[in-house]
Amino acid sequence: MLTAVLVMAYGQPGSTAPLLSSTVRSDLDPMVETLPAAAPTAESFADSTVNPQSTSRALAGTVELWHSWAGKDGDALAAIVDRFHQTNPNIQVETVFVDYGDLAHSYTEAVKGGEGPDLILAPGWWLRELAAANALLPIDSLVTSQERLQFIPASIENMVWEGMLYGLPTNYELVALYFNRRLLDESNLPSTVDDLIDLALESPFQGAGIYSNFYHLVWGLAAYGGDLFDADGRVILEQSPGTAEFLIWLKKADGTPGIFVSLDYGMLMERFKKEEFALFIDGPWSLGELRQTFGRDLGVSTLPAGRSGPARPWLSADGVFLNPTSTTDQQELALTVARHLTNAGSGSLVAQIAGRLPANKDADLNGTPLLAGFAVQAGNAIPQPHYSELDEVWGYATDMITQVLRGSATPEEAVLEASTLINEANGK
Repeated sequence: MLTAVLVMAYGQPGSTAPLLSSTVRSDLDPMVETLPAAAPTAESFADSTVNPQSTSRALAGTVELWHSWAGKDGDALAAIVDRFHQTNPNIQVETVFVDYGDLAHSYTEAVKGGEGPDLILAPGWWLRELAAANALLPIDSLVTSQERLQFIPASIENMVWEGMLYGLPTNYELVALYFNRRLLDESNLPSTVDDLIDLALESPFQGAGIYSNFYHLVWGLAAYGGDLFDADGRVILEQSPGTAEFLIWLKKADGTPGIFVSLDYGMLMERFKKEEFALFIDGPWSLGELRQTFGRDLGVSTLPAGRSGPARPWLSADGVFLNPTSTTDQQELALTVARHLTNAGSGSLVAQIAGRLPANKDADLNGTPLLAGFAVQAGNAIPQPHYSELDEVWGYATDMITQVLRGSATPEEAVLEASTLINEANGK
C-alpha cells in the first residue's frame, strides 16, 4: 500500500511569521484524526480535478495530512477532504494537526533526515528558504502549461523560485480598495490616482485611508513605471523617475483634506469604520471585521491607476509542495491529492466556507462578491518576489516614504538614499 504524508500550513492573515522556529520541537507527536466520510457542505461542488498526468492504473493508499487550520478554515479543509473521498474512494486521507509555529521547522528537520511527509502546504514566503535547504521537489516536469492556466497568473508565478516551479497555489492575499457605499456611490469610484484626490476635494467624506508601509503602497511603483529589483536582486528604485513621482503624488494626497496617510494602521481602521472617509486600502484579512461594521454597504474594487498603467500590488500565495525524499510512487499519490486541493471545486469551498481567496481562477465566487472584488485586482497583481534581498527592503523603503511625508527629504533624495542603503546592506 502506498503511503504519503501531506503537511498543511495556514498562518494568520497578513502574518509575517518567520520560517523556522527558534525552538526545536523534539516531542512532536501530533494526534491523527480521520476526517468524516460525509460532509453536506461538499456535495454542492462537482469534482473538477485537473490531472493531465493521469494514468490508466488506479491509485490506492493512505495520505496523512498535517495542517494548522482551525475554525472556518478547518471546516473548509474537512469539506475538501470529504469531496476527495467521494471521488477517490481508494485513497484514505488522515489529518494531523500541527501548530503553525512548529510546522516549518519540524518539516525541514524531517526532510534533512531523509524522512518526513511527502507534501507540505505552506505560505509562499517560505519557498525560498525551503528550496534553498533542498527540502522541496521541483515539479516543472510534472505540471503542464495547460494545467498552470487554471490559476491566477501571479499565484502560480509566486510558486516559482530561480526559474523553477515548486508548488501549486491554493489561495492568496493582496491589497485592494475597500469602499463604503453609504458615503460613495459605486459608479463614482476613482479609476486613477488623480480621481482619488478629486473625490476628497469634492467632499472629505469621499476621502481615503492609506496605510504608509511599503507592502501596502508597492502597487504605486508599477502604476508610475517604477521597479524595485533588477534580475540580480539589486534595488533600482532610483533608476527611473516612477518611484519619486509616486511619492510626490502620495505627499499631495496626504495634504488633501479627507485623505489620511499614516503608519498608524489601527487609527486608519477606526476612522474608516466611523465613516470619516469612504475608501480604505487593505487586504482580505480585514473582511470579517469590516463586514460586521458595514454589512452590504461594504464593497471592494481595484486600486486606482497611475500615470504609467494599472496599480499592481504584490500577491502572496499559499501552495502545495512535494518532499524530494519521497519515493516516486508516493510523489504520484501525493500529487493527486495536491491537484485536488488546488482545483476549482476545492477553491470554491475555500471561498464559501473559509472566506479565503482561491488561487484557481475557475472557483465559484458568486456567493462572495467581496472576494470577487479582490480577484479582479489579482488580475493585475505582481507575485511577491522571493529575493533574499527583500529582507532589507521593508525598513528602508518605509523610512523612504516617511521622510517624504514629513518633508525631511525630497522624493528624489529619499529614493536615492533608500536604494543605496538597501544595496549596501545586501552587499550589492
